[in-house]
Amino acid sequence: MPLDNYENLKESIKRRSKRDDITDSDLVDYIVQCETEFYNNAISPLRVRSMEARATSTVSTSERFLALPDRFLFMRRLKLNDPYSGGPDTDIRYMSPEQMPLKNLTAIPIYFTVTSQIEFDSTPDQAYTVEMQYIQKLTPLSTANDTNAILTDYPTVYLYGALWALFTEVQDYEVAADYYQKFINAIQGANASDQAGRYGAAPVVRSEGYNP
Repeated sequence: MPLDNYENLKESIKRRSKRDDITDSDLVDYIVQCETEFYNNAISPLRVRSMEARATSTVSTSERFLALPDRFLFMRRLKLNDPYSGGPDTDIRYMSPEQMPLKNLTAIPIYFTVTSQIEFDSTPDQAYTVEMQYIQKLTPLSTANDTNAILTDYPTVYLYGALWALFTEVQDYEVAADYYQKFINAIQGANASDQAGRYGAAPVVRSEGYNP
């Protein structure tokens, strides 16, 4: 059975588990646990190009906060578009929440940090347009969204992750550990394949003259 959509994925998980006591609601839960783990595991979080996103927003002149985009994971770049009317775009530099200086004035933002929202070091003095380049979670699988880039390109990430969740739930920890390792290997393979695709094959280097 091809792992090409949500229903086929659920059927494959149940078939491979060789269990008759797994309900459809259980399968939904296992897939949700898998999706959470492939973003947040401490060994090798999933980081592929299909998770990259870009958005623009207009900052407020009455507060130094800006809402995070939906499904936000982390920021790669934040910049002001054309802040000087015809001049270059300007990067806003990241600082940790503990280190970022806060200014009790209105000014062009120089620094930002991320908590439950984007926070600037000062209240913007104009309604600047900011451009965010960030990593986001993909739309989760569901009956309304029966596939996504991970299921299409790297289906074993979903399959092994859901089987890990299933066997953990039924307390078969030895099998769960085996599937977890397969899950991590599948993520690492996806990350490596995606990274290689960013740059293509290495150039062939030829030297002139005699080679023994």
